[in-house]
Amino acid sequence: MKLLHTADWHLGKIVNEFSMLDDQRYFLETLIEKIKPLELDLIIIAGDLYDRSLPSKEAVALADDILTRLIKEVKVPVLVIAGNHDSNERIEYGSQLFTQNGLYMEGTVKPITNKVTINGVNFYLVPFADPAQVREIVGNPDIRTMEDISHHQINAIKETLNPDELNVYIGHGYVINGQPQSIEASDSERPLTIGTAEYVPVELFECFDYVALGHIHKPQKIKYEHIRYSGSILKYSKSEVFHKKQISIVDLEKGRVSVSPLYIEAKRDMRVIRGYFDDIISGQSDDYIFFELEDNQLISDTMNRLRQRYPYAMGLEYLHQRDNNHSKLSHTQDDLKQLAYPELFEAFYEEHTETNLTEHEKKIIKQAFHAAERSLS
Repeated sequence: MKLLHTADWHLGKIVNEFSMLDDQRYFLETLIEKIKPLELDLIIIAGDLYDRSLPSKEAVALADDILTRLIKEVKVPVLVIAGNHDSNERIEYGSQLFTQNGLYMEGTVKPITNKVTINGVNFYLVPFADPAQVREIVGNPDIRTMEDISHHQINAIKETLNPDELNVYIGHGYVINGQPQSIEASDSERPLTIGTAEYVPVELFECFDYVALGHIHKPQKIKYEHIRYSGSILKYSKSEVFHKKQISIVDLEKGRVSVSPLYIEAKRDMRVIRGYFDDIISGQSDDYIFFELEDNQLISDTMNRLRQRYPYAMGLEYLHQRDNNHSKLSHTQDDLKQLAYPELFEAFYEEHTETNLTEHEKKIIKQAFHAAERSLS
């Protein structure tokens, strides 16, 4: 079987006050044209179709348009599950009618995980739900973590799973190989739970021939070739600017998995530009830009001036201020009591600018403090 694995569309997402809807439409319309000649058997969307549980009407309209075109023009079944950003019930609305046309929308967790068999391959659709929801649905008071949920669901699946057939798991969560650091996450991924209760060990999924995951925005495998995150379709935060986004094309047969990346150029890239203001202002770009300025002094009206050359400027940071925020004065309370005001100012200045006052500047500072003391006396 040849399938397309994607996830984390986040339709309707707003990044630093910029709507990504036009970029998402451009990407998905390009995707449709790219995959028409590939002779796919199936398309998987592993959660976070929308960016919020109550999506805008524009986001819903885009989803309706793209899903309809996938069914009618690419002419393959599409399997969608709810992610942690989605509303479970809204994703599932109309699913019985959609199924008749090859669109399978699984939004809510069931006591028995829904299985869809297409061309002899079994697909287990496991939408996101938190422990409290699952605990009530399945009537198991011992379910407290995301790992507990996966244990319960996969053990139930194993009771009827035929290991001689192809079995594909579609899920949305935080699957790790031993430690959380085993996968590369990003700032735009909303935490699933508090603490470490959101992590699920990869070993639980070894019984499946392919595991199509959503939630983590960087495409990557988790320990095994057949357990993968497809990643998000676009860059959605500064922490993702160095990601190389892709869609995964998966050739699957018993005992063998081959994954090929499909790259689609975004309408606008998201980048970081670092340098001095005078050098940066001489350039221009229509990309989404985060600026990191190396200037020691603040520039007046910085962002507005930059947006004249970079209309999609997303953020601005002065690097020396960031570094200074992490530094601390090395003086003790006793030291502070013994130092004169000019000396305290000198220490403060050198700490926060990483430069030394000249003798002339020191003289001016002393004169200023003396003048202040005289005015108070």
